[in-house]
Amino acid sequence: MKFSPNSKWGFLTPAVIAFFVLCSLAHVTKAQTDKAALAAMYSSSATVSTGIAGIRTFPAPPEGFDPLAAADSDLARYGYPPHPDPQANPDGYAIWARNVRAFNHRPVSLSKDMGAYNGPAQIAPAPPGAKSAALQGGEAGPTTGYASNWSGVVNTNKLTKWNTSSSFDLVVSEFNVPVAQQPFGACDGGYDWQVSWNGVDGWGSGDVVQGGSSSQAYCSGGTKAEFYCGWVEWYPSYPIICEFGVNPGDVMYADSFATAGTADQTVCISDQTKDFGSCYTLSYVKGPGVIGNSAEAIVERPCCVGPNNYPLANYVANFWYPSFAYDGHDTEFFPDSQITSTVIVNMLDDLGDQVISYAVPGTAGTGEGKFGITFFDENCAREGGCTP
Repeated sequence: MKFSPNSKWGFLTPAVIAFFVLCSLAHVTKAQTDKAALAAMYSSSATVSTGIAGIRTFPAPPEGFDPLAAADSDLARYGYPPHPDPQANPDGYAIWARNVRAFNHRPVSLSKDMGAYNGPAQIAPAPPGAKSAALQGGEAGPTTGYASNWSGVVNTNKLTKWNTSSSFDLVVSEFNVPVAQQPFGACDGGYDWQVSWNGVDGWGSGDVVQGGSSSQAYCSGGTKAEFYCGWVEWYPSYPIICEFGVNPGDVMYADSFATAGTADQTVCISDQTKDFGSCYTLSYVKGPGVIGNSAEAIVERPCCVGPNNYPLANYVANFWYPSFAYDGHDTEFFPDSQITSTVIVNMLDDLGDQVISYAVPGTAGTGEGKFGITFFDENCAREGGCTP
């Protein structure tokens, strides 16, 4: 299911030959698919302009197209997430099969530049009295981290450049679009903002490939409003680009691919409740390129209002199930992983003195086992009084 374009297209190169071979197959498992050729197919097939320079989507599929019976070459041609090998990755295949048919129907395009971005984690020191690592009874477990803009679960490795085998190259998640509101009894005089997303890179690197939902609550004087959308981004090449409208409570599916270095990146998002979705290819503009050193499931408050991030919308709780990541070796990573390279990130307020959003992975959070996450907000994000 995952791929990386470590080679470029050339006339009658092995990648081109692989393309024509794939086109002739009715069923191709991920293990049988050349990843570089598959990445090239997504890049070359994304021919529909979104109205945002460098961001393209895919032509609609023919009537009666069945993604469950399609080869990866046809999934790439029409902008569907490629199917995983059901034997090697049964968890990934199950969520793909449950969600992929929504991509038969394409949403009305918004392609709205939100004038803000979801960037790398702004890693911060622990607030006074907090522990810096989750160590229980002398046994090593996931590390506890803090950031000014992120909360969630981050699987990490120690890579400093892209590696075909061990870089993270795919994150798959399903979650509900949170209801956005201002803190109880408060009116901030502007927008409070919460985004839910999965992606690759950003914890200790300068880029992020990502997609998910956006929930905004506006309050000023007697005026109140809310705005919700599904969005994609590749920081720093692109800011948040809202691609279609969603409703609070809708079930979102996000499938974020990562490919080597400065190659095109592809992110697929769908609103399962509305029964539509689309994949988007984002061409490189600027930045360090992708490393694949982290894969994450995150609640974030975007940047920026003046020198600060936006106030976090009071989302109360955000439910994810399932969510997991893969590396180039097809190793599966999950939120409840009990290894120190898994980081459970807590979001801090602007003063850095209190946690305003946190994640509880696994059974304790959702009752759904190792693939679940539940997010909560608290303190001044919930009750008011956050100070810039």
